[in-house]
Amino acid sequence: MFSESLNGRIQVRSLASSRREFTLVFPPMNKSEFEPIYEFIDSQNGMLDTFTIDIPDPTTPGNNETVTVRLASDVQEFDVGNDFLYSFEIDVIEVI
Repeated sequence: MFSESLNGRIQVRSLASSRREFTLVFPPMNKSEFEPIYEFIDSQNGMLDTFTIDIPDPTTPGNNETVTVRLASDVQEFDVGNDFLYSFEIDVIEVI
């Protein structure tokens, strides 16, 4: 982890482990499919709350691992196409 102040001072700290970031991409969906997902994301209080996702386990093909994550940003964007289908993706960061 690192932070940089306005005067250019950089502070670096090791967590003694790696941290992964994921982009969750949802297929195009209609409004009734999109609303529960959006409501869940909205209920996460921006970057404050955590939740779990299942992802493919990179070390064991065919298995999944459960990862605790938080939103990577307080801002979430979605697009509504000409066919009125919602396109949505979110960036999440693993909580260590």
